[in-house]
Amino acid sequence: MTREHRRPLILWGGTIGFGFGALIDVFVFHLIFQHHHILSGIYDPTTYEGLRANVMMDGIFSILMLGIVVAGAALLWRTVNRADQSLSTLALVGSILIGMGVFNVFDGVVNHYVLDLHNVVHGTEAWNPHWVVVSVVLLGIGLLVLLADRRRFPEG
Repeated sequence: MTREHRRPLILWGGTIGFGFGALIDVFVFHLIFQHHHILSGIYDPTTYEGLRANVMMDGIFSILMLGIVVAGAALLWRTVNRADQSLSTLALVGSILIGMGVFNVFDGVVNHYVLDLHNVVHGTEAWNPHWVVVSVVLLGIGLLVLLADRRRFPEG
């Protein structure tokens, strides 16, 4: 795989991973566990009105993230169709993991600490550091997968 094809593969895979990481976050923590809504730091999710506002914002956020996934997939499709050789699945998986890690690190640092929009668990900041640590580990795993791919295909 050439550098010309590797960069867009990693970029669009990372874009897909960013949106996918956000959607997993919404599905698991917002919808299933129901303790991590987008604006729970602003609208109290223990009240009916607050829960309605948070669920609406979760939905709007989900649509935006789905748009990012679709855009990344469309641009990845274009890259794959223009490549005159096979592209690395390992590089794609690594870039998706990196994108997921980037979203979660961003969410953990910016949304939890800087903007104080929400916490991992409503009403407590106790789980926020763990969220950031796991997010950095996910990012690191993605980087390790990309490095493994680089060793397999050193010319890329």
